[in-house]
Amino acid sequence: MASPRPAVDHAPLATERGGRPARRATVRARGLLAVLVTVLLGTGAGVGAGPAAADPIVPPGASDAVTALAQANARAADATEASLDAQEQLTVRREEADRTRREAEAARAVADGARAERDRALVDVDQVSRAAYQGGQLDSLGALLGSESPQAYLDRTALLDSISEDNRAIVQRFLDAAAVAEGAERDAAARALDAERSSADAQRTADDAARRKADADRVVAAAEQALAQASPDTLAALRSGGTTAYPTDIPGVGIAMDALRVALTQQGKPYVWGATGPSTYDCSGLVQWAYRQVGVGLPRVSRQQALVGDPVSPQDAQPGDLVFFNSPVSHVGIYVGGGKFLEAPQSGDVVKVSDVRSNVTGVRRIIL
Repeated sequence: MASPRPAVDHAPLATERGGRPARRATVRARGLLAVLVTVLLGTGAGVGAGPAAADPIVPPGASDAVTALAQANARAADATEASLDAQEQLTVRREEADRTRREAEAARAVADGARAERDRALVDVDQVSRAAYQGGQLDSLGALLGSESPQAYLDRTALLDSISEDNRAIVQRFLDAAAVAEGAERDAAARALDAERSSADAQRTADDAARRKADADRVVAAAEQALAQASPDTLAALRSGGTTAYPTDIPGVGIAMDALRVALTQQGKPYVWGATGPSTYDCSGLVQWAYRQVGVGLPRVSRQQALVGDPVSPQDAQPGDLVFFNSPVSHVGIYVGGGKFLEAPQSGDVVKVSDVRSNVTGVRRIIL
């Protein structure tokens, strides 16, 4: 429903305390919808052991059916965010493992080169030892070459002083090459161990990502079934509030304002779990898409987006700031001013400008 063009208000972010019913409604036996949602909320569809579910987006004065539907949506959104976050972390872990393997291979190549240099130097030292034999120094030089470490070689300075300067340089080259080879071998062994650990970390993350994806699929399927069984009146009540006609030409400069204006052009497009546009969105998918249009890459999920940019106190929020909800973070939108923000709220609803709710847990400002 179109609303009059609002005046642009750069007032601090204000939270609405009346955005939720005074108590959590108990789901009653009201046909198939209530049964489905009761099963969903009772079992957690495989994610009951995880963090507490985010606060559902419940319109003021909502019926029990609307509240139950919003709770199903919140659990599905939580599960989807956790699944996407695990996938994003999997990408990071695999990149780390690949990089560590490349470093281990490079270290092994360095160690091989150092050993080859040591062996070449040993050939020259062998010639020195032959000369030492002819000059009666074989026993001393043999002891030098038989020492257990390069440092032990260097401690035999009396012998080095007794041979010619040229021969001294040859022996010193061997000692240096042996020390480098020994250090390179230690480094290669350490990096190989790091590569094994990185590979194991990546595999554990992959297993966790697969488990979270399966959890999310079950929770979303149950929520979708509940939505399919909801009456038109229940769905209308779920998406009540907010406007899809907020002006897109908000004045202001900076990358955040550019992203906000782009995001406002998506008003009215449906929410879909895990969607990143351009025809459907979830909350973090909308934010990521908007910033991508202005040349800025942001993480995929809200809990990672909450680590980007500079933290801002809610009372100092400005249009364009990212507003985060719940703890742990599971919802995000873009502040437009006057206590309102743009969001892709939940399944069954559309991208719209809503009043900021009371469960704000952070505000971040993107400045380039």
